[in-house]
Amino acid sequence: VGNQFAVTSILSFLWSLPLLAITEGGKWDDFVEVARTTPAVMNNLLASGFFFYGYNELATLTIKKTNAITQSVANTAKRVIIIIGVAIVLGESLPFAKILGSIICIGGVFLYP
Repeated sequence: VGNQFAVTSILSFLWSLPLLAITEGGKWDDFVEVARTTPAVMNNLLASGFFFYGYNELATLTIKKTNAITQSVANTAKRVIIIIGVAIVLGESLPFAKILGSIICIGGVFLYP
């Protein structure tokens, strides 16, 4: 099971190509034109793919080293931290329901043995 995630990602990509051709094939020329004339589109596409792959590769490695439950608990904590962090950075107020939900989630993470 050396590089299971990489193989799965490649196969998923190959299997999705016919669906892409059927649903978005008519827009392919427009996409290529935008990608050629706007470098930010191609840069963002490549960066997004690279970081998404890296994140999922890391998640797969984490599950192999620990177990799925530990990874799920850590992922829950990560989501709460991101929600609160983004609210702080963007200067948004957090309604009571979000604060309460965040407290419950973080409390649950601390209760996990």
